[in-house]
Amino acid sequence: MAVSKIWPVKGNLGGVLEYAKNKKKTDASLLSEEQYQALEDVLEYAANEEKTEQRFYVEGINCNPSTARQQFITVKKQFGKEDGIQAWHGYLSFDQGEVTPQMAQKIGMEFANRVWGEKYQVIVTTHLNTRHLHCHFVVNSVSFKDGIRCHEGTNWFRISKIADEICREHGLSVVENPKRNHQPEYFTMKERAGIPTRMSMIREAVDRALASSRSLGEFCDYLEDMGYLYNLSRNRKYWTVTAPGWERPMRLYRLGEDYSNERIVERIRENRNNPLRVVAYIPPVYPQQYFLPTRADLLLRKSRLYRKYLYYCYQLGIFPKHRHLSPLQVVTEIRDDLTHAERISEETRLLCREKIETTEDLIAYQDKISQDKAALEEARKLVRNQMKRKGTMPEEREELQKKLDSYGSEIKSLRKEIDLCDDIIRRSDEIDRRIEQLQESQKENTRGREGARHERER
Repeated sequence: MAVSKIWPVKGNLGGVLEYAKNKKKTDASLLSEEQYQALEDVLEYAANEEKTEQRFYVEGINCNPSTARQQFITVKKQFGKEDGIQAWHGYLSFDQGEVTPQMAQKIGMEFANRVWGEKYQVIVTTHLNTRHLHCHFVVNSVSFKDGIRCHEGTNWFRISKIADEICREHGLSVVENPKRNHQPEYFTMKERAGIPTRMSMIREAVDRALASSRSLGEFCDYLEDMGYLYNLSRNRKYWTVTAPGWERPMRLYRLGEDYSNERIVERIRENRNNPLRVVAYIPPVYPQQYFLPTRADLLLRKSRLYRKYLYYCYQLGIFPKHRHLSPLQVVTEIRDDLTHAERISEETRLLCREKIETTEDLIAYQDKISQDKAALEEARKLVRNQMKRKGTMPEEREELQKKLDSYGSEIKSLRKEIDLCDDIIRRSDEIDRRIEQLQESQKENTRGREGARHERER
């Protein structure tokens, strides 16, 4: 069963803008470091010796694999098209045990020649590091023949049909009737782990509204009470809802088979015909009228940066463990960050573990681990050079490989810590703004209820 996919590789946007603003921008021979790096990274990944068995399964079409990056760039310079998409990266994956590495590479070369071989430079590799052998393709975004950018060869519907034809010719299985518009694997994995996503929050809100509705009008009223915008016009092919704080609507059919236009009408009709199915509508939870000292107030007495994160986790229902909040119970101002709850938890644990109180402490800690990472990378480079030396015995290679694996895991851990520090710096101001909005909203709700109570007492 062959599975295919393709996506663009782009250089850093900041590098492209800096190139455009450069005084020497009329010189078409310049390319930013980020753009060079983008090509180098994807080519190095595709030809990784650990995955391709000492580069036995690395071949080039219209280019030499060892100098492919420079050849790609030369073509771009020739036609003055260094900006934008640098390359296209795709793969063709086979079912477990269905092909040998030689056959996988042969099919990959046949596929690449048929799709891109006439006009584009392509690197074709076969990775053997997983149970499912798979070919990687790195395609230059500019044709060496006429300088036209690669567009037609990036249409997944077209190239997947070609891949299926080649697989059938070799007696391999293919995916019949592949599903379109299915939920992204990213959201599926988060839902399996119990982490709320935007799709699961909308699904819960729609289910709650449908369970209490006997007509389409009631359904709309309940969505509006929960802060959702909607477009349920009979003339629309797909009904949509827009969650609070969103700019773009979501088509309801993407939530599953039970959320198409026809199925929603059927579910409302079932409620109408069977009153026992109707569940009492639970209105959104609002803050209490009087604010007594709570755990949240105690959190505000902690150190500045750590305190802020703890308070935010408390409002999101992440902390403490016994405070389980439904996504709909989290106030609108901060509900979007439920999708990043796991990342925010990791950032909070970092602040707690390292006793970081201020942004200055955080930057100092980030500088320290950056230096540690640089030292480890230098040590790893020395070990790699030692492995390449002639005369190195197999036993020594095994020990050196263990050192490389150890350095790699440590560098990966430090890189994650650096990324967390960057996220905290970036997210800190946003959390301040949202907490301010949250507290202002709570005050307005309290004043509104107080005014309504005084009116009733009169």
